[in-house]
Amino acid sequence: MMADCLPPSVRPPSGAFPRRTALRTARPDHVVPLAGRYQLIEPLGRGATAMVWRAHDDVLDRDVAVKQFDERHGHGPVEARLAARVRHPHVAAVHDFVQHEGSSWLVMDYRGSTTLAALLRDRGGLPPSVVVALGQQLLAALRAVHAAGVVHCDVKPANLLLDDDDGRLALIDFGIADTVGGEPVHPARCKGDLVGSPAYMAPELVRGDAPRPAADLWSLGATLYAAVEGRLPFDHRDAVPTLAAVLHDPPASAVQAGRLQPLLARLLVKDPLRRPDHDDVEAMFADAYPTRPAPRQAERRGVTFYPPLRSV
Repeated sequence: MMADCLPPSVRPPSGAFPRRTALRTARPDHVVPLAGRYQLIEPLGRGATAMVWRAHDDVLDRDVAVKQFDERHGHGPVEARLAARVRHPHVAAVHDFVQHEGSSWLVMDYRGSTTLAALLRDRGGLPPSVVVALGQQLLAALRAVHAAGVVHCDVKPANLLLDDDDGRLALIDFGIADTVGGEPVHPARCKGDLVGSPAYMAPELVRGDAPRPAADLWSLGATLYAAVEGRLPFDHRDAVPTLAAVLHDPPASAVQAGRLQPLLARLLVKDPLRRPDHDDVEAMFADAYPTRPAPRQAERRGVTFYPPLRSV
């Protein structure tokens, strides 16, 4: 059984995996709320193994995002437990995990925001000073993820929500996350399969090594590169040549990065032992833009707001 390869800290209890059914697209006018309280409103997106909805929590009278899992993959309880470990203002919070009509549903923060991927499609590369502001928020999120003993394994622009009003970034989607070191917990990794987004996957993950925080920092570098350059560091259309380039080729020269170029180069080093750690990255951000205006601190501890991205 898949759960047998999971460590006790994230292994679901006996019977946690419901009967295996195909992912069913529920109707927006669903008459029976999930768990008696979450009323589906509209679909937000669909991936290979799950679908995300905007829903309304009738008990607390607020909108939430709910992720409906394809039970053929049996990973819902594990993803929920890993994501719930992390509590940080720049990480989308987990509120609940429920079973309904043969499916598992993960209830999370709803943030009516765009993704960095969508912003880059619309505008191309962003100014380096803006990318630094986004990078500092993402670095803070990754510190919290790694401190919780989790490696996200899927840091990329599509998994970064940006608030149009206050510029705040939120890391989402722990669908292929894993624990730091030890045996893998993701079902695909348990079987020795490769899982991830080729252009943002660290070389050691391509080689099949155990996920470690340095892999997320490599993906941070690839994400910042895409944000400032408006293109991928390893720009190949197909997965196989992209993975080969990630393993063996240097990234394409960064021509728009300005003072960020040295940081991008260090983050995208093939050897994880030679990459900067969290403190090094933070220091390099400060060295690159020491005169950037200090961000306005929110009343809630730990939240940092930056100028609205729509003004960029």
